[in-house]
Formats: sequence, C-alpha cells, structure tokens
Amino acid sequence: MRHPPPDGAAAIERSPVDARRISYAALMVAAALTGVYAETIPNFEVLTLVVFCSGVLLGARGGVLTMLIFSLLNPYGPAHPLVMAAQVAGEALTGAAGAAFATAGLPERPVPVRIASLAVAALLLTATFDLLTNLATGVMLGPVRLTLLQGIPFALWHIGWNIVLFVALGTPLVGVFAHYRTRLSPSR
Repeated sequence: MRHPPPDGAAAIERSPVDARRISYAALMVAAALTGVYAETIPNFEVLTLVVFCSGVLLGARGGVLTMLIFSLLNPYGPAHPLVMAAQVAGEALTGAAGAAFATAGLPERPVPVRIASLAVAALLLTATFDLLTNLATGVMLGPVRLTLLQGIPFALWHIGWNIVLFVALGTPLVGVFAHYRTRLSPSR
C-alpha cells in the first residue's frame, strides 16, 4: 500500500528497478574486474573498452557507474583520491562517448566506418585518460612537467593497445551491445 507524503513534503517518484539492466551492469563490472588480472604489462588493459561498451549498452550513466564500481572494487585497492577522481573522470568520458556512439547510430554503420570511428575514439579517449591521470599523479607527487614527460612512452603504448583492442574486439561488440540496448529501451 502506498502512503502519500506528509504535509508539505514532495512526493519522490521512483522508477521501477529493471533487473535486466542491473544484470547487464553487473556483467560489465565483472568483465572490467576480470580484465585487471590480465594486466601484467603497464597500460595493457581492457577496462577502457568495457566502459565504452557499457556506455553503448547502458547509456552514459551506465558507463560512469561501471567505472565507479570498478574503482571501488579494484583488486589492487583504490588509488589516491585525486588519481581516482581523474580515473573516474577519464572513464566517465569514455562511457559517455560509448553512449554517444550508440545514439549516433554508428554501431549499425558498415564495418569500415565502425573501425575508423572506434580507432579515433580509442586514440582520443585514451590520450585524455592518460593526460588526466598523469596530471593528477604529477600534482600529487610532483613535479608535474617531469611526470607528464615520463608518462609519454606509457601513454603511447596505452593508446596503441587500445586502438588495436577497439578495432579488433570493439567492432563486433558495439553491434551486439547496440542490439541489446534496444531491448532495454523503455518502450519495450
């Protein structure tokens, strides 16, 4: 039985919890956490692609949530709060980019268009993430300029790896996740 709010209080409208959406989000977090254990080489990771695909599947909020939960459950422990904020901000942008990718209809485009779009997305998103996290590390440990310069080889490796990953695995995955995204739409 639903009771009205007390006098003067505003009613809070609650959207129904969608078990399918929660299940998909949990699977994406699990994929991100599993990918961390494969990372024995610095910046050799699948997290960026997982968060991007979370954005394709669940929208921008789902991509951000995936990264936030991952950061809190990271098996290596949480990073310094400033670095963790930079990580979450960088990957939040990645989740939002995945949502924009799906909204623009790019997963349904021909394979060459998807490949080119994903390669550019991987380059820009990874470069932004590395800049944010290296800047936060430099502010925390100093000196900033030296930290940014020393981060260049790792950033180049990270960008190269993510381009390969986005093109090789992202190309088919975004199509699949875009299909499942339609199943989560409120009109169904």
